[in-house]
Amino acid sequence: MTAIARIAEFIVKTSLDDLPAAALPLVRRAALDTIGVMLAGAGEPAAQMVRQAIRAEGGSPLCTVFGATLRTSPTWAALANGVAGHAHDFDDTNFALMGHPSVPLFAAALAAAEAHPADGRAVALGYLLGFEIDGALGSALNPAHYTRGWHATSTLGTIGSAAASARIVGLDVRETSHALGIAASLASGLKENFGSMTKPYHAGHAARNGVWAALLAREGFTASDTALEGNQGFVAAFGGTSSLDGALDGLGRHWQCETSRIAVKPYPSCAMTHPAIDALLELRTREQLTVAQVADVEVAVNPVVPDVLRHPRPTNGLERKFSMEYCAAVALADGRVDLASFAEGDVPEATRGLMSRVRMVVVDDLPKALEQNAWSRVTVTLADGRTLRVPPRGALGHPDTPLTDARLREKFLGCAALVLPSHDAEAVADQIAHLDDVPDIRALTSRLVANTR
Repeated sequence: MTAIARIAEFIVKTSLDDLPAAALPLVRRAALDTIGVMLAGAGEPAAQMVRQAIRAEGGSPLCTVFGATLRTSPTWAALANGVAGHAHDFDDTNFALMGHPSVPLFAAALAAAEAHPADGRAVALGYLLGFEIDGALGSALNPAHYTRGWHATSTLGTIGSAAASARIVGLDVRETSHALGIAASLASGLKENFGSMTKPYHAGHAARNGVWAALLAREGFTASDTALEGNQGFVAAFGGTSSLDGALDGLGRHWQCETSRIAVKPYPSCAMTHPAIDALLELRTREQLTVAQVADVEVAVNPVVPDVLRHPRPTNGLERKFSMEYCAAVALADGRVDLASFAEGDVPEATRGLMSRVRMVVVDDLPKALEQNAWSRVTVTLADGRTLRVPPRGALGHPDTPLTDARLREKFLGCAALVLPSHDAEAVADQIAHLDDVPDIRALTSRLVANTR
């Protein structure tokens, strides 16, 4: 049996009852976080430009574009909501995927469920099946796939989004196999574009192509059964292991929703900046530090980090999200890192001066497991000669140190407030807490409209 056939069997034959107890709590939290960042990102230039292009292209008004008045076809809605959801780089991550699972999966699943009316249980199951595929492929191909320059959110996320869409649309095993094969050819996304609008486009690209692959397969469109593991297939082209067997053996037995799980971001910047941000905010509070006291900041990182945090002297808000120097400096200077930290405009003089005293250095003695790639060690040298150190660690929001339900809801309400009245945002949060009880997903999506273009 080919890899695609094995995955298709899993997608079609798995029910919510087969998943572990951790599954539904994970999907409810992921939905709250993801819909929040989609609403927050709707006003960003990248999201606005995509909506303008969609209006020019046209599309049947079947699906909701969140945080706006636009309705369009399922593929365009998936693109628009995916771009908005990743526009702030505030969406959740998964260490097996080495990327952002939930925005592409929910953008695809919600669009498919609106166009082919489905309930909240169907959306939850589609998301969870896609999540399992994302994690399985990520665990097989990473870190080699990621370090070669592929943005796994987009490449692997396209296949996960096709899995979610295929289940919600109701494809059989053969049709689902074709959808996965089509998705394998549609997958793309380069890390060289980090720090530009194309980075958030990748999330929408994965969602759109996942839905599109499912819709094509439903019409009888075909693809190779060996599009994943063939000699000229996905694995050979994208790098990594020569076999998916080990990862696929775990499908339905070892659940990614229990093992790799998701990390929810407390800060709207690349996750690889978060351990250092946490450490510096802690030191600033504990030691009552001022910018003038700080002579030097050394952030020790794993070798994978510099290729991601590739903007030591960022020139705009998007590049600042991928700058350890900026994120470390703004944490120390302002005592917070939030959406306002990445607004366009000049960097304050105090922060700019501190950036020149931040050094990111690659070391070999940090933990190197996939879930520890982002760990960092922080050393702050003060003007009076004292040295303050924070040992290697991960960040708040990691599955082992998750945000509380209260803080997650607070994050959602802060994001949603950018486009929805507070009472509407509260009601949406309450509804998402019972996502799997929603009888028609349009009862939720209809509440995500805002008076913006």
